[in-house]
This record gives sequence, structure tokens and C-alpha cells, in this order.
Amino acid sequence: MTHTRLEAGRLTGNIEGFVGAVEIPVGVAGPLLFRGTDVQGEVYAPMATTEGALVSSATRGAMALTMAGGVSTSALAQTMTRAPVFAFSQLADACRFASMVTGHLDDLRAAVREVSNHAELVSIEPVVLGRTVHLRFRYTTGDAAGQNMTTICTWHACQWILRQSHLLADGEPETFIIEGNTSGDKKASSQAMVQGRGIRVSADCLLPAEVIGRVLRTTPDELFRGYQHIAAGAVHSGVLGSNANTANIVAAIFTATGQDIACVHESSVGQFILERTPNGVYASMTLPGLALGTIGGGTHLPAQHELLESMACTGPGSASRLAQIIAGFALALDLSTVSAAVSGHFASAHERLGRNRPAPRRQPDSPDAARTSPTLPASEAASQPNVII
Repeated sequence: MTHTRLEAGRLTGNIEGFVGAVEIPVGVAGPLLFRGTDVQGEVYAPMATTEGALVSSATRGAMALTMAGGVSTSALAQTMTRAPVFAFSQLADACRFASMVTGHLDDLRAAVREVSNHAELVSIEPVVLGRTVHLRFRYTTGDAAGQNMTTICTWHACQWILRQSHLLADGEPETFIIEGNTSGDKKASSQAMVQGRGIRVSADCLLPAEVIGRVLRTTPDELFRGYQHIAAGAVHSGVLGSNANTANIVAAIFTATGQDIACVHESSVGQFILERTPNGVYASMTLPGLALGTIGGGTHLPAQHELLESMACTGPGSASRLAQIIAGFALALDLSTVSAAVSGHFASAHERLGRNRPAPRRQPDSPDAARTSPTLPASEAASQPNVII
């Protein structure tokens, strides 16, 4: 504990059995020019990571997007779900309960308002599985991610349900559990991809051939062919969505800004789309469920809060802004990653930037030095992901 500036007294609700902190390097990627609904102008993004080449590659992609006129972004929806399960003795009781409970949405909203000023219950959706009923509660949670908030609200609402004899009649539940595992909490799911859990956000851009050649060191045709290959591979492997590297951006920015890191799993599902245009490519990234917030959780910790402030991601409406920043940089990284792969630079970039225990080099006068040294020729080095133009 002598090696951390965190104050134990301010960590209530964040950690138990506190003994210290793990330091993770933070790099800054960008700038990336945004033309979004909640973010405009050039933005730098802090990324907490130990993976060499990540910040450099994201910066290269950001440079390409900025030179092309910027990235357009929009937060399309926000929702957080919690899904308790009620188990009855027989199917008939479960069906009767499912048909009746949806008629009490206003009562359940009133129960939620008793315990939260921020959560708004949008809907409840019963799902009957045999003699059990899973109730999917859908909320909006403002600038908070809302996992804990919606848990407390849903518990309170379910206690109201359990007190209503006319809802249960002779079919009193044998079991009630606050989460029946249909909400998708901290899990990648096709349901969350379609319906969203968190903030659904999209980013897109038009990249001309000149920028693709100058910054990404490839051609529109090569870039598009590479995209087709990774999209086909994703389908064959049963991947949810299709992208090259979304998890890296989500994990790095989540870690830097005090998000629930376990939510990286569900939040990294993304759909990267590339289309060939007459003068280049059209590219977009949709992240259907960024489970993030700019209040609550670890966002109040000193370094994390400072990094949120550096992106102007504090105050009302800032969660939407943060989601758009993540989507923009996710698009930048995917463009850079696919470009590096199709141009043959992916491995060599990681050789230079991602190996902290390189193989011993041959002596300069060794006859094999030219072909064994990890040092790259100047012509190849100029085309690597961290090139600055």
C-alpha cells in the first residue's frame, strides 16, 4: 500500500480486502477529428495497455480518418437490462403469471422510482421457459452504466411482485432469483447484439485512395479484399459480429477510465463494415452494447477521473460522448490493423513495437546479420503503423 496514492477510505464500494494497486501504462492515441452528434473536433484518447503497437496503430488509423475529413459518430440508443427468473410448479402457472405481469408496468415503474432518481424502467418482457418465467427489465440509466443501479431497482420491483397475491394466485413461485442469466450481463450474446445492452453507437467515414496509400500504405482494392477475408472467417468461426480488433480499444479505454472491466466481453462485440467506392472505401463500425458510464463505478478514482476530464467526458450527456469516442477509435484501429495485415506489415510492426524480450542480435559484421536482425530497412520502416506524416 506504500506504493499507491489511492486512499483506502475513498474506495468503499470499489474493492474489498484492499492491499494496493497495479500500475498499467497509459498511452495517448490521436488526435482523431470527430464530426459526431456529441463530440466535435480533435480528440486524444487515453489507453491503458501493456500491448506494444496498440497506441501507435490506433494513432495511424486516427491520422487516416482525420486526413479524410474526420469520423461521423452517433449514439443510437441506451438501455441496461436485468432479468430475474421466477420458477413455478407447472407450466400453466408460469403462463398465467407471464400474461398478467406485463399489465403492471406503471406499478413497477413507481416501485423503481422509490429507490432511484436516475433509472427509468422502459419495459418488461416475459420469456417462458418450461415452468419458469424470465422477466427482462429494460432501463435507461443516464450517464451511469447502471449494472448495480438496475440490480437494486429490479430487486425492489420483484419484491412488489411477490407481494401481489392476485398476480400469483395459487401458483406461488417455488424459486425467485434476481438474475436468470438472460440479460447478457458480462457475456457476449446475439440477443444483446440485436437489442443492445448499454449504449449502441455507430461511426463511419469515407476514405479516399490517396489517404489509404499515403497513411495506411495499401490500396482500396487490397483493403477491401482483406475485409472480405476477415468477414468470411468470422462467419465460419461463429463470431458474434465481425471486426479485427475492437476488444483492444474497448479494454484499453475502459481500463483507463474506471469502467467495469468484466464488461469488455459484451462491449467488444462490433460490426465492422467496408464498402468499395469509386474513389476509395466507405467504412463503418457499430458497437451495439457499450456498457459504460461517466459516473459511478471506478470513474471517481483520481487518475481515471482525470483521464475522463481530458476527453471532456464528465457532466451531463458525457456517457454518450465517451461511447462515440470509443467507436471512432475502434474504427480507426480496425482500418489500421486490416491495412497492416494485407500489406504484410502486421508481424514486423509487432516485432519492433511489441517485443520487450527480443532475440539476441547478430553482430553487425556477421554474414547472417542482414537477414536475422529485427532492425528493418528504412524503406520498410517508413511504412509501419507508427509512421508520422
